[in-house]
Amino acid sequence: MAVAEALLKMLDGTKSAFKPLYDAKLSIKDKIDTIARKIYGADGVRYSPGAERALELIPALGLS
Repeated sequence: MAVAEALLKMLDGTKSAFKPLYDAKLSIKDKIDTIARKIYGADGVRYSPGAERALELIPALGLS
């Protein structure tokens, strides 16, 4: 219990440096492109025809 209390005390004054990688309002393709470029260092993203169809379905299901 003392360790948990010490940890909470230490974290109490710490501010998070978290910053979202992308704006949540971006399209799914733009989100994927941002992740590919900023995290994996990709030059871009190419989609197979099946992936293109799946990406079109996501907003239609309300999952964007």
